[in-house]
Amino acid sequence: MRQPPRVIYQQGLPKSHSWARWATFRVKRKNNSTNVRFVGDTGTGKSWSALAFCQMCAILMNQEFTNKNVYFSIREVLDEISENEPKAGTIFLIDEQQVGANAKDHQTKRAKAYSILLSTVRSKRYIIVTTLPFSDMELKSVRRFFHLEVETLGANLSTNTVRSTPRYLEYSRAKAEKVYRKRLIVSYTDPDTGILHHKKVSFWDIPKASQDLLDEYEVNKSNFQRKLYKKLSKELAAEEGDDEDITPKAVAADIVEDTLTDYQKSILMHMRNGTKKQTDISLKLAGDGFHSTPQKVSQNIKWMRRKGVVIIK
Repeated sequence: MRQPPRVIYQQGLPKSHSWARWATFRVKRKNNSTNVRFVGDTGTGKSWSALAFCQMCAILMNQEFTNKNVYFSIREVLDEISENEPKAGTIFLIDEQQVGANAKDHQTKRAKAYSILLSTVRSKRYIIVTTLPFSDMELKSVRRFFHLEVETLGANLSTNTVRSTPRYLEYSRAKAEKVYRKRLIVSYTDPDTGILHHKKVSFWDIPKASQDLLDEYEVNKSNFQRKLYKKLSKELAAEEGDDEDITPKAVAADIVEDTLTDYQKSILMHMRNGTKKQTDISLKLAGDGFHSTPQKVSQNIKWMRRKGVVIIK
């Protein structure tokens, strides 16, 4: 059995970001990834806390965490990593990712992709953070790859904090279902007395993220929810036979196109408007404000076709 996680303060008293220090230490000093899940009932501050945690980690690594780092499906993360190869230490927040798992066969494929991602990103040293109401909503094959679970208990609006119980997760190799949940140990020397203290962190009052980050997040989440409701409505219409033009294939095509980047959507628009040559497409994209080359256009067309996008209608 491993030793409990520990954070040592060489100077001064412990701060409120001790768990973020532990997560970034794994990335910077141990050349490892850190996979974190925030769980809790609706309205207890999961997303709020996850955003704050990501922002703390970014500050400790001299980065900026923005809503470009927030994703609403595992597929978006896979596309970002495969197409752009983000640098080591990049932070990904996958918010409410269980909404993407409806059909059982889709959930199985998604879980396979998720487990491969979490098990292979060690060398890339990413911090991957997810939110979901209950840990058992995720398949067991995925759950075992998380290092830290933070259960949110509710917000205190007078102090702008969320009370939580963070625990390091260690899975038994001998007993498949056995999980050891360990508290963080914070070690520090009292500056007044010179006495060395070792404190176990049972609760964590997570401070609020920046208001700009929260405001932009709410806008993006609302846009995602509208797309989700549209998708669900089309799926129901297809099953109920309300519209002969709405077929499962058409629904799938719409869903795939919603996952494209702005650059890819612009390529698609120009091609559907009659521009065929990649050199001409690249010039038009440059006029749209994108940094573009014919080679980049060609590569993105290939990616879109692999996703199943119908390039020319």
